[in-house]
Parts: sequence; structure tokens; C-alpha cells
Amino acid sequence: MRRLIPFAALLALIAIAPGCRVKKKPKAAEDDGQPLSVVNVADPRAGMQLTRGFWAVENQSWRWTMKNFTVTLRAPAGAAQKGARLQMKLTVPEVMYNRVGDMTLDAHVNGLDLGPEKYTKAGDAGYDREIPAAAFSGDVVSIDFSVDKGLPPSDKDTRELSVIVTTIGLLPK
Repeated sequence: MRRLIPFAALLALIAIAPGCRVKKKPKAAEDDGQPLSVVNVADPRAGMQLTRGFWAVENQSWRWTMKNFTVTLRAPAGAAQKGARLQMKLTVPEVMYNRVGDMTLDAHVNGLDLGPEKYTKAGDAGYDREIPAAAFSGDVVSIDFSVDKGLPPSDKDTRELSVIVTTIGLLPK
């Protein structure tokens, strides 16, 4: 019996030690059925917002785009008064860069040109622009992207390919 008391005390100590408690996973954001302001292109909820020029999800994390592609995003709170910041994470694959060289990406929101970005090497990159308040007239906005170069469909791949995108979002200012 004396041997059980220290063992029971040890078990009690382990049970109340903070580092030994099982941590609950944070709850995932609830899907309220509304468009997202920031989309991960691999998220099934984002599929409806990738309105043109995106291919299927690959490696459960990214999508190829065509030379012209469009995404629809929810305007962040206050965008009609303060504007917002557009951020897109993309990759210029080495196989693409080796075939077409430097690439330029541009975007338009409601006819407003956000300005081009030139990519002069392969690898991870981004497209980051301020969008003025005047570009936001409703709860959602469509952003049209265009890339000057890409690969046309071929016998090896029937898709037109341009850049790889992982996330696109509108952030509040």
C-alpha cells in the first residue's frame, strides 16, 4: 500500500501539470456562405470565387493559371472609405521561366489599372498593390489579372499555363 501512495501522487501531479494537458485545436473559421476576402486557392470554399482562368488544385496547395484569370473577393470592412491592399502569392516556375524569360503581371479592378509587376527570375514572388476606396462600390469586387507570357496548350499538356498561385486577398488598410 505504501508503494501505491507515491505512484498515486505522481499521477495526480501529471494530471494537473499545465504542460501535460491536451490542448484543444482552434476552431476552423465557420463558413457563413459569404465570399472570402482572402482565398487560399486550394480551399474548396474558394473554388466559386476563382471565376476564370484557374486550373484544378495540385499538390493540395496551389493552382496553375492561364495568362488571363479573375478572382472575386469580399471587400474588407471599411474598404469603401479607406481602400484596401491586394496581396497575391505566386510562383514563376523555373520550367516556365526557362522557356519564356521575364514575365509581367498586371491587374485591373473595375477598370482601374493597378500597375504592372515584372518578374525577372524564377521562384516565389508576390503582387502587392494599394486599391483606392473609389474602386469599391459593393460588398464584392472582381479582380482581373493578365500575364504577358505563358505556354500554349501542347501534346504534353493541353492547358495554357502561366504562373502558379497559392493565395489572393484583400486586406484592410
